[in-house]
Amino acid sequence: MMRNNRRHDDAPGQDSFLDIVANLVGILIILIMVIGARATDAMVEAGPTVGDPDEEPRIDVVAARAAAEAVESDIHNTDTKIKRQQFEVNYRRKERDKFLQLIGAVEQHLNQQQEMLDESQRQRLDISRNLLVARGELDDLKATRQSLENSLPAQNVIEHLPTPMAKTVFGRELHVCLKEGRVTFVPWDELVEKLKEEAPQIIWKLKDSPRVTETLGPIRGYRMKYTLRHARQARPAGRGTVSMQTRIELDRFELTPVSEKLGEPLESALHEDSEFHSILSRYDPDRTTVTVWVYPSSFGQFRMLKEGLFRLGFLTAGRPMPDGHPIGGSPHGTRSASQ
Repeated sequence: MMRNNRRHDDAPGQDSFLDIVANLVGILIILIMVIGARATDAMVEAGPTVGDPDEEPRIDVVAARAAAEAVESDIHNTDTKIKRQQFEVNYRRKERDKFLQLIGAVEQHLNQQQEMLDESQRQRLDISRNLLVARGELDDLKATRQSLENSLPAQNVIEHLPTPMAKTVFGRELHVCLKEGRVTFVPWDELVEKLKEEAPQIIWKLKDSPRVTETLGPIRGYRMKYTLRHARQARPAGRGTVSMQTRIELDRFELTPVSEKLGEPLESALHEDSEFHSILSRYDPDRTTVTVWVYPSSFGQFRMLKEGLFRLGFLTAGRPMPDGHPIGGSPHGTRSASQ
């Protein structure tokens, strides 16, 4: 009895607990169903979009139409050119046929006229025809020759003069001045001979002076300015002794022109009828050397003068001179070297 009463007292509490558990389980089931439904919707939305397999790809209609029109235009242009060229060919063919007909008619007419000629006239006609053919061939040969000459490269001619070895001049020496493009003969020997005549006459001036300077000339356009001086020289006096002697000697001399326009231009002097040639003809080329005193203004023309003298058989010695320095010499100077 006591056990049954205790079971009846616990029944309401157990029912309430079971109800709570049942409610919780129901709520969980509902939540699970809601979450599952949302997950399914999300998967459907994120899935790849499958296109229609029957749908055709799009084609750029505008570009295709433009390409087709360009090809069609090229075809029309090519066809037009072909027709134009065909027209030109037909026109030239007809023109050629007309010329051939005309030539045939002319040849037939010439043959008829030739048959009417006598033998002498036929011979003259043949000669004239052959002459025309020969002239045509000659013109062709001239044109060919001219073409060959024009196609040949220009040749550089290197001129050289023999006897390049220099040798000291001991024979007769003829002096020439080349300055400002003009050639002048220098009266060297005449002035030296005049110096020998006048020097003894002025020795008395050295009595009270160690040196004296005088001028003589002009001779053939040149003056000589010379200087005499006292010179002491040791000479043996015998028995091992030496004595000092005083003598008078030429220190130096200078030749100056009276004008800068003496002589002839080089181009004129090289002609056979020039004064230069006339004076050279008085000297023997085998025994005479031409010494050229050349100034900077005519350095480039010295070779021309040297070549002209070489053609006449003369050896040449060059004496380069600085501007402002006159032609001159002294007993202590050097001899010219000819080539």
